[in-house]
Amino acid sequence: MNDMNKSFGFLTMATPSDYLKAIGLAISLKVSNPGVPIAVACSKKLHPLLQPYFDYLVEEKAGLRGFVHKVYLDEYSPFEDTVFFDSDVLVFKEVKPYVYSWGDAAYCACGIYFKDGLSAFGLNRAEILKKINKSQMVEIGGAGHAFFRKPGCKQIFDMARDITANYKEIAGDIAYADEDVLNIVMTKLDIAPAPHYDFFARYLSAKNGTMKMDASNATCSFIYRDTGKPYHPCMVHFAANEAPFAYSWQIYKLFKKFNVPTTGLLKMCLSDAYELYIKLRISFYLRKFKNRIKN
Repeated sequence: MNDMNKSFGFLTMATPSDYLKAIGLAISLKVSNPGVPIAVACSKKLHPLLQPYFDYLVEEKAGLRGFVHKVYLDEYSPFEDTVFFDSDVLVFKEVKPYVYSWGDAAYCACGIYFKDGLSAFGLNRAEILKKINKSQMVEIGGAGHAFFRKPGCKQIFDMARDITANYKEIAGDIAYADEDVLNIVMTKLDIAPAPHYDFFARYLSAKNGTMKMDASNATCSFIYRDTGKPYHPCMVHFAANEAPFAYSWQIYKLFKKFNVPTTGLLKMCLSDAYELYIKLRISFYLRKFKNRIKN
């Protein structure tokens, strides 16, 4: 729909294994942020499946794999100002007031600072801080979102692409993570992470038994585990398949309310549950066993 206003919009990405989640996000955004255009970057073979739910279909770049696509978000987005969400996010409030309250940075996401320790993907923060001569490092791990503005964001993404091309030399022999790349970029450029406040949450942020969520009506509230206080987030990121049954139920409710075929949802749910409850635990115990043998 090339006649739509491109000044502000949402962007996500979809793969053959998570395109149902991308559809769920799109419907969630239509409920909570009506009238705001939504784009998806994906392979051309997914276009027929996604076209009914998105305003813009952007063909992903050939030759890129996995997280590397995320350092090309500026080239994927058709909008001047873009809010990117991972496909496994659900949104419950109007997003625009939040991101425009974060300041004038050309790229921003919620996060905190660390001075040492390892990221979830093994990045040694203390070593990186020495290399770039900074005292503390931005950490946006698990955020599942970002806000960026053109044309200023090109500098940020260009730097992210340069770091990606030389990641092993910079970060060591660890798994690649776009979040760690952007952590380095934001730290080097002195871009402060946005405060969480009530914008961002994970499903496991809720105290047990307090989550009240209905994505089909854009409502979410719970007692925040860390503070014991009521919390009403703008978005919830279901990262690392951390709540496969609760998440799949929300997607099912969205699909049923808006007459979207539910084919594949049960398989998605069972696959996520397998990854979390079986595969991850097997991997954990195998690593533990190998460490014992070594010692």
